[in-house]
Amino acid sequence: MRVFLALNLNQEIKNKYSNLLQMNEKTSEFKKVSKDKMHITLAFFNNIKEEQIELVKKEVINSSPTPFNINFENISYFTNKFKDINVIFVKAVSEELEKYVKTLRSNLDNIENLKYDKKDFKSHITLARVKKIYDNEKLKEQIEEINNLNFSKSSFKANSITLYSSDFYNYTEIFNINF
Repeated sequence: MRVFLALNLNQEIKNKYSNLLQMNEKTSEFKKVSKDKMHITLAFFNNIKEEQIELVKKEVINSSPTPFNINFENISYFTNKFKDINVIFVKAVSEELEKYVKTLRSNLDNIENLKYDKKDFKSHITLARVKKIYDNEKLKEQIEEINNLNFSKSSFKANSITLYSSDFYNYTEIFNINF
């Protein structure tokens, strides 16, 4: 089963950032993340066994922090191996979140035969996935323009985590933990 642990966002943050991207169609084709699916991914499991889910839940509960603030700084992007933009996101910054993810992942490592994506954690809210790129430099300029003209920094208090199953199109909640 394909699942991921995600930090939930409040409706105010989702509303604020869901319609921020207004790009020129001549630079790229992209698919926006719908407002109801916005989150911060903490750990991704490509092939988890049903019996491991309760163990993951136990480790999430054992590592749960007290609520903490996350600041949203600007829009940025990830690139592919060709240096083309492939994901556009809002950068999230929080020392507490960084510490929590280290603790959580360390606890997850205690679960026998549990495999998850151990890439370096980069805290963000995905806004869109770029499907085709026509002018990478122009797209970078447009992102910078949004940062200069339309982006307003904000923060929110994180207080819950959800494990979702994902089939590429839909997310289904498996469990939710408030802290």
